[in-house]
Amino acid sequence: MPQGFVYILVSPNSNYIKIGGTKKPISDRIREINSVSSYARHGPWGLSDFLHVKDWQHVESALHQRFHKKRFIQKKKIDVAATRELFDVAPYEARKTLRQTSAIHRVGHKETEKVFGTRDLKLFLFNLFQLSGLFGCFDIQGAAWTLNLSGRFLFSLNIGPHAVACSERRSIDGKFTHYLSLDRLILDYPKTLRWLEKRNGGSMKSPYAGAKRAEQINFDADFAEADKLFSQPGIRRALVAYWFESLADLRQRNARSKYWRHHSYDAVSELMQYRYETENIFHPTVRFGDAI
Repeated sequence: MPQGFVYILVSPNSNYIKIGGTKKPISDRIREINSVSSYARHGPWGLSDFLHVKDWQHVESALHQRFHKKRFIQKKKIDVAATRELFDVAPYEARKTLRQTSAIHRVGHKETEKVFGTRDLKLFLFNLFQLSGLFGCFDIQGAAWTLNLSGRFLFSLNIGPHAVACSERRSIDGKFTHYLSLDRLILDYPKTLRWLEKRNGGSMKSPYAGAKRAEQINFDADFAEADKLFSQPGIRRALVAYWFESLADLRQRNARSKYWRHHSYDAVSELMQYRYETENIFHPTVRFGDAI
């Protein structure tokens, strides 16, 4: 079975959506679509939703069949191969149908359910994505940035070659320690530094040689308490200053993280769905920096 992705794309310049599938990384496929003249004239296209599945051709075919009567060529009475994946369907309707795909068809879904079984952890990641602007960078996931749910950490979020956020459960007492890399301007906020110290943490220069302006903070807390970090003075500003610049540079260079093989597309897909459910968002064209 051809493992890959089934995706839904939207564009502010089109009344249609694109429902397609690919074995390529999402970032590569979106870049291709926006460079093909037959689709580019309807673009630019942004990611509305996707699933990482074990047989993308099977899932894609099911969606195409479901919306067959709403295809572009049916309405226009023309048969243009390059526009056969355009449909006159509301994005939320397409997402709802895609999400009806059985969990047994999804790649890595059991691992996602296991990690996200702790609702506070899922909420912590959701708020981290929201605060930092990662919800505007889904098109470069698995390339410029990655999310890993395996290994030593409960999760590890990487931008380029650097781990910028991770949490681990200590074997000695079962408590959680959290690490976050952000701009050193966080040092201008003593109230936040005291908040870290009260939780057995603090700040130190980033261990990564290439991260010139980065500070690494750490602290101990369960995820419900850790979530309070995001309301501390200077956190959002310091996150955006470091992460935004790094992501913009990686996007421009079309660079790929060395951790791309370990990226959990399924976990990101779950966070995307959680965002729609939580915020009742039905206008999903998200672009880089929208949440900044």
